[in-house]
Formats: sequence, structure tokens, C-alpha cells
Amino acid sequence: MKKIRLLLCVALIATTSQVFGQGQIIDFLKAGQADANTLSQAYLLPYGEMLGVNLNSGWYNTAKVHKIGGFDITFSTSYTTAPNSKKSFDPSSLDLKAVAPENTGMAPTMAGSKSSSMGFYMKDDPSKTNIIDMKGAGADYFVSPMIQAAVGLPFHTEIMGRFMPTMGYGDYGEASLWGIGLKHSIKDYIPFVKRVPFLQASVLAAYTDFGAKLGVSNTGSLEGIGTGTGNLETSAGAFTSRLLVGINVPVVSFYTGLGYGTTTSNFDIIGDFTGYEDTNNPIALDYKTSGFDFNAGMRLRFAIFSLHADYTVGEYSVITAGVGINFR
Repeated sequence: MKKIRLLLCVALIATTSQVFGQGQIIDFLKAGQADANTLSQAYLLPYGEMLGVNLNSGWYNTAKVHKIGGFDITFSTSYTTAPNSKKSFDPSSLDLKAVAPENTGMAPTMAGSKSSSMGFYMKDDPSKTNIIDMKGAGADYFVSPMIQAAVGLPFHTEIMGRFMPTMGYGDYGEASLWGIGLKHSIKDYIPFVKRVPFLQASVLAAYTDFGAKLGVSNTGSLEGIGTGTGNLETSAGAFTSRLLVGINVPVVSFYTGLGYGTTTSNFDIIGDFTGYEDTNNPIALDYKTSGFDFNAGMRLRFAIFSLHADYTVGEYSVITAGVGINFR
């Protein structure tokens, strides 16, 4: 179990490092703290939204509710991709105080191609020399492995939980996660569904909380920014409510879910970075998303073992696949 939790930690830290390892956000501090936050907010938008969407995934692989005392333990991985509309942004729409884009084109977000870039220069510089080269990071996906368990309760209800205590991975960082959910069968409330043994219907509500800390630093290699060290501290919360409908027959079952989710995510760089201007705890960003999505999937069950996979259709697409042990 400890190895699985370490795998979760490594995967989440690795995805974050993909964005921040190149020092791009620290580089934005050349524009001053106000513009650095404005640029970072636009640049990291796909990451903030993909994180929240991903945390709302993987909660179920059937519409059926466990009987009293029944349980399952499931390990799954969710792969979220950013749409093309989130791979660039219009810098002219930003309220930039000190810097301006080098042209009227679109600038890449962190999900943009590594070959795309946009320069920014100080507005009071008559030579219009670029001090920032905003580059795409090619980070147009987010992957999170997850382990969770569910137990059947009275009144056709089951409780679900996911948990990863604070786990560190060397000097790279640490991450933690927990979540809780409830699923309740509504089959008996629907006359047609009640009379068909293989049809299932239920409702689900679940919440996931995530936190991570990743070290960031500048050794002086970024011109215009003095040396400094600190941490990127990430926190996110995701809530989903869903209507589930499924068909359960021997060996194979199919399930669909229509739901509404809300997510919040916050990114703060905590530390001291001096140079162009004194910056203490210089970056503080927050993102909020909400909306409907729909998924459909299939599960294969062999005795107590199962395999499942599903696809979620929404602004951000999600593919989830996993294995599990199921009883009753």
C-alpha cells in the first residue's frame, strides 16, 4: 500500500514539475509582481482547470450500490486533456501595467506547443527589448492515479473514500489527498427500472481535497531576478454530483453518468525572490470551474476481480481506467 501511495505522490509531483521545472513562472517576476500574477494566471489556466476536473474523476465504475457489508477496493488512473482553446490566450486582453506583448498575436499557455512563444517588453523601454520569453510547455494533459474503497451501508447506500497521507519524494516535493463520497440507489423509486433486474440507477455526491508542495528556486541564471528559493504550494477542492444509470449482467456491465461539478484550485509561490523588485511570496493564483459533463464506460468482472474503463465528455475530456476487487 505504501508503494501505491508513493506512486500517487510521484505522478502528481511529476505532472506539476512538467510546468514549473523550467522556471517560467519565476521568469515572469521580471515584469514586477502585479504583472507576474496577471501573466501567470493566464499561462497556468489549463493546469488549474485540469487539476480540478481530474480530481472529480474515477469515483465509480458501476451504477449498482453494494449490499450491506459489501465492499470494493479500486485502483484507477485518470488522464485529462486540455482543449485547443486553452492552449493559447490573447495577451492584449490582460490588464498589464508594466509590460506589453511584442505583437498582436496569441501567446501560449503551459498547454501550448513548446515551439510557440511570445515576448514581452517594458512599456517604458523605447528599444522594446524583450525581457520575457513566454514559451509553451507542451503540458496539455494531467494524469492522476487514485486508490479508493467503498462499503455498503443500510438503506441502499454506500460510502466511498480515497486517501493519501502526506507523502514526500526526495527533495522534489510532497503531496496529500483525501476524499469522501456517498452513493444511493434510486432503483426502487422508478417503477420501470424496479421491475427490470439488470437495470440500475443511483445518485452520487463526492468531494476530493488535494494539497502539494514543490520546491522552486532561482540560482541567478534568470537575468533580472536575484537568487531566491521557495515553494509552490498547491491546494484544490473538487465536488461532483451525478445521476448514474447502468446495465449489470454476468461478466460485463455498462454505466453512464450525467452530473454537475465545481472545482477550485490555488497556487502560491511562497519564498523570497529579489532583483527587479523585492518580491516576498510573489505569486498567488486561484481558479474556479463549474459545469455539466457526461461519461460512459464498461466494466468486466471475473469472480471478485474487475477491469473498467470510461470516457468523460466535457470541456476537458477524461479517460479513466482501473482494476478492482469487489465483493457483494
